[in-house]
This record gives sequence, structure tokens and C-alpha cells, in this order.
Amino acid sequence: MSNSLLALQTLQTPVIKDWIDYNGHLNDAYYLVIFTQATDELQNYLGLTLAHIQSTGETLFTVETHLAYVKEIGLGEMVTITSQVLEIDNKRMRIFHSMFNDQNELLATVEMLFLCYNLKAKKVANFSDMMMQSLTNLKAEHAQIPWPNSAGKGIVLKRT
Repeated sequence: MSNSLLALQTLQTPVIKDWIDYNGHLNDAYYLVIFTQATDELQNYLGLTLAHIQSTGETLFTVETHLAYVKEIGLGEMVTITSQVLEIDNKRMRIFHSMFNDQNELLATVEMLFLCYNLKAKKVANFSDMMMQSLTNLKAEHAQIPWPNSAGKGIVLKRT
């Protein structure tokens, strides 16, 4: 069983014409647009909805992103994003999104680090009890999923 079947499916979307570059493939910037939409869906799943953000000020700020392009994607292809919670603490969430085509081939991945931020206080804050419970529950569900091989690797040039 692949990790994609165990992780939370957060988004499914077709690749639209406006996202295609001069090479006839999904422009590199739009991979992140798609992954950001998946993050929004993950937030909603966790209870960090627009209504919650507006009433409490609790939100997420992205502080680091590592995107890997694995396979080219063309116009009209349907892509599915799965999301896996790797680590959490009282203020941070580290996740891993994977993008697949209809043949379940890996197209791209992104590892992201978020901070809990309070818009009203204008500072980094601890997660609310609601968010901490939601994150803890999802992290427990994802504990059975092996970490992706590229998680935590960053970018390096191999030296000879």
C-alpha cells in the first residue's frame, strides 16, 4: 500500500490553461498554488476555518517550504494532493504534501513548516486547545505512515 492511500486527501483539481508555461507544462509557481490550496483544506479539516481565524485571530504563517518537482504535468491532468503531519509542538506544524496523477504516479512534493500566529496580538502564539487536539489526533493517525524519503533533506549538491 502506498503512503498516498494512508495520508489525508486534501485536494483534487484539474490543471487549467492559466497555469501552463511556455514549455507546455504546469508552471513551477502553480505547483505551490495547488499545494497552498491543499494547505487551506488541511486547515479547514483541523478546524482552523475562516470563521475561527476571524473570531480568535489564530492562524498559520508559512515559515519554510521545500518543493520538489518529480514529473512534468500537462494541461487538463487531474492532480490529487495528500497531506501528512510529520511533527507538531505547541507553536509549530511540519507537514508533507504529495501530488499524484490519476495513475497514482508521484508528480511533486512539498515539505512545509508553519508557525501559529495570532493576528489580534500580532505575534507568534501557542496553538489553541482546539487546534492542539486536532493536530494531536491527526498526528496520531499519521503515525503509521512512514516518513517520505525526502523529508528533512533540503537541497545539497553531491560532491565528488
